[in-house]
Amino acid sequence: MTTGGTSRKGAQRRTDIVDAALRVIGRDGIQGLSMRVVAAEAGVPLGTTTYYFQDKDALITAAFSRHTQRETARVVAAIATFGADLTTSRVAARVADFVITGLTEHRWQLITEYEFLTAAARRDDLQRASTAWLQSLHAHVEATVAALGSPSPRTDARLVLSVVSGLEVDHLGAPLQAAARHAIRQTLDRLFAGLELSWSTTRPDPADD
Repeated sequence: MTTGGTSRKGAQRRTDIVDAALRVIGRDGIQGLSMRVVAAEAGVPLGTTTYYFQDKDALITAAFSRHTQRETARVVAAIATFGADLTTSRVAARVADFVITGLTEHRWQLITEYEFLTAAARRDDLQRASTAWLQSLHAHVEATVAALGSPSPRTDARLVLSVVSGLEVDHLGAPLQAAARHAIRQTLDRLFAGLELSWSTTRPDPADD
């Protein structure tokens, strides 16, 4: 039976298993993931896990896909808060909110993300998926800096994403404190103010042509 309640129930069970895998990866790392551990985390028999996923690699790939879908939605939602009246100070504040929220409310998801990105250096399947995902993120940021007036949006998007990634990695090791939140806001204020100042004197980067 492929329609109705049975298919919906199966799809939900598969999603529950993937979500359990994401929790395991965030807590124990990819090396700590096994079909048996994920089954216990999801509260289902081991046979159920192996029914939906042929092996651990298939489950890891599905988990990364689920994570990128969630993070892309979070990026799109953050960009939607910029509003039509774009200013560098407004964007700096919203990007800081995004980074701080990631390091607090979504900290374990962010740890999971960097687990995946590290694993992508050794796994061709994850490398392809991570490259496609990062290109998608770059496109969203590029459109934003272009709307702000950047003459070289592709280059400036790379700069923004590099700073955001650096801030995330620098602060993942421990729960975020008030001083760190302030430092993140200062860093992004300086970044966007510096970008705005440079735009009046910088020629477009040939890479953006």
